[in-house]
Amino acid sequence: MSKKVIIVGAVALGPKVACRLRRLDPDAQILLIDRDDLISYGGCGIPYYVGGDVNDIEDLYKTTSHAIRDREFFRNCKGIEVMTRTEVVEIDRKSRVVIVNHLDSGKTEELSYDKLVLATGASPVRPPIPGVDLPRVFTVADLHDAEEIKTLMAAGKVGKAVVIGAGAIGLEISEALTDLWGIETTLIEMEDQVLPTLLGKCIARVTGKELETKGVKLLLNERVLEINSDPETGGCLVRTSANTMSVDIVVLAAGVRPNSLLAAKAGISVGMSGG
Repeated sequence: MSKKVIIVGAVALGPKVACRLRRLDPDAQILLIDRDDLISYGGCGIPYYVGGDVNDIEDLYKTTSHAIRDREFFRNCKGIEVMTRTEVVEIDRKSRVVIVNHLDSGKTEELSYDKLVLATGASPVRPPIPGVDLPRVFTVADLHDAEEIKTLMAAGKVGKAVVIGAGAIGLEISEALTDLWGIETTLIEMEDQVLPTLLGKCIARVTGKELETKGVKLLLNERVLEINSDPETGGCLVRTSANTMSVDIVVLAAGVRPNSLLAAKAGISVGMSGG
């Protein structure tokens, strides 16, 4: 009897595991499950789509031969079934079943497995700042966020932006906003340097100067205290420990946390960081 394998998560890791497994075991029954409808893309490409280096959002989930990696592609080309808009809500390890919720219909279903792979990725951190849930405050977690930001910019509705967090994602997004679109971008970091977990202070100063040379306004040692709607512009008023500024959009780039709640609920050990 062929082995049943369920893979939870179909963005980057999940499809790679599925395709590798198909090569190793041509007879396995492989099922990918994801709660989104866009699958099999790399999140690292999002800033390049926002910045314009990647023109079409579909280019982020196309093969080199320009085939779109969707449910039909995986079924017809890889022999792998995919369920989108479906969320795994519980794992019964003893019975080897997962309980899924079909998001569009609201129906639940039990699916059995022989092997289960968790490829659930991570979610962006939304810092405990009043106003982070306002409509013009974005993260860069998925392609939907990227498309919304780019639609606003293409419509000429973004002249000023604030990016919160000077980690790798914050720097890439700041570059994307200023380089092609010419948006007046302010990058805010509460530490005294950019890339505080990656670089020493000397190289960080060089990196910070390069950002400023390219037109990014860099505010270090500064905390964002609150974000409010700006009734005059429809954008946001960002109040920090030293400034108040009116901008059209705010991008949160304060890091990510592993999506490990499903694993923890199933009794699987997770580390202090959640991984």
